Amino acid sequence: MACEPQMDPGRAAGHLPTSSPGWSALPVGSAPGWGQELHNGQVLTVLRIDNTCAPISFDLGAAEEQLQTWGIQVPADQYRSLAESALLEPQVRRYIIYNSRPMRLAFAVVFYMVVWANIYSTSQLFAPGNHWVGVLLVTLAAMSLTLTLMLIFERHQRKANTNTDLRLTAANEALLRHRVLLGVTDTVEGCQSVIQLWFVYFDLENCAQFLSEHVREMKTSQESLLRSRLSQLCVVMETGVSPTPPPEGPENLLEDTPLLPSSPHPADKPLMQTELHQLVPEAEPEEMAQQLLAVFGGYYIRLLVTSQLPQAMGTRHTDSPKVPCPCQLIEAYILGTGCCPFLAR
Repeated sequence: MACEPQMDPGRAAGHLPTSSPGWSALPVGSAPGWGQELHNGQVLTVLRIDNTCAPISFDLGAAEEQLQTWGIQVPADQYRSLAESALLEPQVRRYIIYNSRPMRLAFAVVFYMVVWANIYSTSQLFAPGNHWVGVLLVTLAAMSLTLTLMLIFERHQRKANTNTDLRLTAANEALLRHRVLLGVTDTVEGCQSVIQLWFVYFDLENCAQFLSEHVREMKTSQESLLRSRLSQLCVVMETGVSPTPPPEGPENLLEDTPLLPSSPHPADKPLMQTELHQLVPEAEPEEMAQQLLAVFGGYYIRLLVTSQLPQAMGTRHTDSPKVPCPCQLIEAYILGTGCCPFLAR
């Protein structure tokens, strides 16, 4: 499939090898063969870091060298700070660990034990008769509730994640012109939590053209639906506020001596205010199409490399007939009618 990493150009690889401490770049293959062309959805390289180590950075220089073997010139300084600030902040790294599959599995085990104990202790008050039948029914009930919880976890994993996918918006916006998209996934190897940064080739010119025409058509015939969809694409951001000094005047004069003694180490905490930031603001259809692709580029890559994309009856701009392209995903699940199962929280 197009979403599998290429260890040897033109040949699909199996499982990713075990990561070494720190970072490593995958694949470390030879240059592409003569006449070989890149196709949309092809994995170019993967950077990996150990999420349980001290603060560390991606070696984007190695990724740049690997991309050059494919004939793609991407200066690392154009996206280095954008990618690292998006993924390597301590709170983001903790979030990735707490939302990893082993943590969800551990939570499910604890949930099963607690539910089983509660149902069993309650059933002993009202269930006379065969003891083993009661234990079996309690076990089945606890297993059913636990499986339901795990299915809910898996369903939420397919939704756009504001802490990982959407944080790559700025980096993907800088890489669109180079026909490269970034995506992030996490895995566990041994006792190590590993963050994987995927570089995937995708020529989005046709997708951008289709989306701009689709947005223009919606502005003409479905403007209310378009506004409703765009209003859901918002994130809450905290920004610092500099306090405005009161106007000078006799009624606003401060006392020479404060009523309470000041602390020897005053807490200089900046004032913060929350505001709603729209991810895709109202603009020309071409600009909105580019912004939609930048915002949901990381989300699309995560679903692509983990084989979680919805199956399509046909595709527009990918080689695989069952793998939808980004404009199909955005059209159907972001701008489409009905609910947004991939965005609802």
